[in-house]
Amino acid sequence: MHFATIIITISLAFMGSCTNDDGGKTTPPDSTPDNTPTEELTLKEKAKFNIGAAIRTAYLQEEDYKNTLLENFSQITAEYEMKMEVIWESPTSFNWEKSDELVNFAQENNLDVHGHTLIWYRSFPEWFKQANYDSTAFENHIKNYITTVVTRYKDKVKSWDVVNEVFADQGGYREEEIILPVFNDPIAFYGRCFQYAKEADPDALLFYNDYSVVLDGGKRNAIKDMVNRFQAENYPIDGLGDQFHYRENTPKPTMKEGFEDMASTGLLVHISEMDIIMNLDKSPNYDFNEVEAEKQKQTYKYIVEMYEDLPANQKFAISLWGITDKYTWLSDYWSENIHPLLFDANYKKKPAYEGFLEGLN
Repeated sequence: MHFATIIITISLAFMGSCTNDDGGKTTPPDSTPDNTPTEELTLKEKAKFNIGAAIRTAYLQEEDYKNTLLENFSQITAEYEMKMEVIWESPTSFNWEKSDELVNFAQENNLDVHGHTLIWYRSFPEWFKQANYDSTAFENHIKNYITTVVTRYKDKVKSWDVVNEVFADQGGYREEEIILPVFNDPIAFYGRCFQYAKEADPDALLFYNDYSVVLDGGKRNAIKDMVNRFQAENYPIDGLGDQFHYRENTPKPTMKEGFEDMASTGLLVHISEMDIIMNLDKSPNYDFNEVEAEKQKQTYKYIVEMYEDLPANQKFAISLWGITDKYTWLSDYWSENIHPLLFDANYKKKPAYEGFLEGLN
């Protein structure tokens, strides 16, 4: 300790022992500053809208998975368990085991459920595809399916992706072999699907969901045209979802311009399946180092800030398509070494988590 510091310390101690003019002792300060570090808010605690995650019920047996979910997220989406091919075993037979498990877990833990998805060309069961129904029989079965599922989870599922991935890249109908060949006017059919869902649960929020909406102007225009027609013909629709399976180098100005255009519908906006892909070259030798982690952090932060710029009445939720890099659909469809989510394979928060948190108002 320096000599001057010693003198000052002694002097202060001496002054503290002296009496005041009236003979009383010096009054100590009313309080001392509390320098105890404050605990950081979690995502769900800081956000003014739901923060969601896609989950699989099988992973809930893992305590780290379940605890990370419950600590950070306020809404869940079934990654697989609520798709048609899982539930609909025959025209009159429904398997509720996995979907019930997911919904019951949500209710027990005060989580909202976003239902995914009622109509998606890739999730029709094989028996339905082989039936070769005409348009009337096709729609009658679909109406029964939607009514049965939505009624079962009335007041338990907050919202539904009623229809998923109708439009092709650059716009126009997707060239699928299930729905398009059956209906002369597919948009009217999809509108009626929304109507069937609304009749089954008038309080559920109903969404159309697709990928690359903010990047693909042709697809976005097709979606907006559908929305305009729905509204003109009184088909109910509450919101639009863009999946946000994007890359760390996705052009931010293009993203922002498309996002604002998507929001111009005035509907609720759901970032519905977000993950940010790294290792764009799919290299087995890729190193997810500090520089790469910072790139991902800034991308997450930018997207969340962009979402926060929406009017408050259009903010529905931001949902991640998974919780941890340990379990991601991209391991099968892209590459194993891509690190797309907010928690690493050991459930440690990545810089991406901090970027997301910083982006929240």
